Amino acid sequence: MKFDTYRGVFNADLLVGAVPSGELGLPTMFRTQAVPNRLVSFDKCMRAQDTDRWVHFFIHDYQFARIWRNPWKYLPTLACYNGVIAPDFSVFWELPLYIQIQSIGRSRQFASWLRQNGLNVIPCIRWGKEETYPYAFGGVESGGTVAVGTAGCMREKQSRRVFECGFGPMLEAVKPARVVVYGSARSGVFRKAEEHGIEIIAFESDTAQAFAKRSA
Repeated sequence: MKFDTYRGVFNADLLVGAVPSGELGLPTMFRTQAVPNRLVSFDKCMRAQDTDRWVHFFIHDYQFARIWRNPWKYLPTLACYNGVIAPDFSVFWELPLYIQIQSIGRSRQFASWLRQNGLNVIPCIRWGKEETYPYAFGGVESGGTVAVGTAGCMREKQSRRVFECGFGPMLEAVKPARVVVYGSARSGVFRKAEEHGIEIIAFESDTAQAFAKRSA
């Protein structure tokens, strides 16, 4: 059986140039000090004219699943922007651990490939319950910028608890210089991070911005 026959099926060509890390060989995300000026979601970036922004994937998975099916198709569009926050493939803790790890791996694989193609990329850190920590937090070079998403997970009690329980261990493992937050940054975990010298840069979600405009 020839490996090349299956390269397209598994997106194995996205691994060219990647540096494996950990027991699973997840692609390493190297440090970047980049800070986004403004954000636009992937589903809107395809038709947007203003490219002086960073593309994010803090949207429903079905709205960006196509990047995994045909990554090369979207590379030219993403390359027009200032940079990309790595895809936020959902980590659903109700699902088997191997599926959660697969989501983490896809984010790393796609982000590593974008960087190999010359794009500015900020790692997106997404975790589930404690058993995901070794995979979600491993292989990210310390001292740089990382991104997290809180939109949609801070209103529901269990989701908020999972996020807040993992945020501290993430900081200990990844040791970022700053954290870009898409969504609410009102949680006490962010205040504690700032007290320890970690910069928090928050962007309101599109939903929150739309609600604020309607209320104005």
